Amino acid sequence: MVTIGVVVLLFAAYAVYGKAWRIDAEQHQMADELDKRWNRGAAADSPVPGQPMARMYVPRLDKKWAVVEGVRQADLRRGPGHYKKTARPGEIGNVGIAGHRISSVFWDVDRLRKGDVIVAETRTGWFVYRVVRQRLVLPGQVEVIAPNPDKPGQPPTKAMLTLTTCNPKFQNWQRLVVHAELEREQAKSLGRPAELKGLQ
Repeated sequence: MVTIGVVVLLFAAYAVYGKAWRIDAEQHQMADELDKRWNRGAAADSPVPGQPMARMYVPRLDKKWAVVEGVRQADLRRGPGHYKKTARPGEIGNVGIAGHRISSVFWDVDRLRKGDVIVAETRTGWFVYRVVRQRLVLPGQVEVIAPNPDKPGQPPTKAMLTLTTCNPKFQNWQRLVVHAELEREQAKSLGRPAELKGLQ
């Protein structure tokens, strides 16, 4: 029984820290890829599946990530992933972002509160979103990433960003969902948004 207990603990430790270490390594690589693409003027409107398409910053969590295009398991092993058929940062509609509930990704996303900032960065601009609510849903409730998650099936009227992850921690029988709405845009030529002060 002791041996089984040790094996279970080791597996749990790998699930949390081993995956986190691997994603951290992938994030460094994707950050470099993103900088190279942006420096050579790669089209902002043509993200490649499995490749980085934007950056996302969450000051309350002291986190930033390169966001990969796609939400397959292979994509999410690189970090947060963009649901391919959802809006892109700044667009009217809903930018859907999924991530694993592990320490290097969305482990503490439940700490986000109404009014907290989420900033998306693309090659051409910054997009400052404010959290409006958090909720728990079942895995099959995909309307949370609909263009208009408030009124699924109706055309979108505002620009939103939605984070989804598993809940509770170490389980996946629910989805934790955080909705945010676009507050403002800022051109890259104006530097970093004031909301990111203190976050590298």
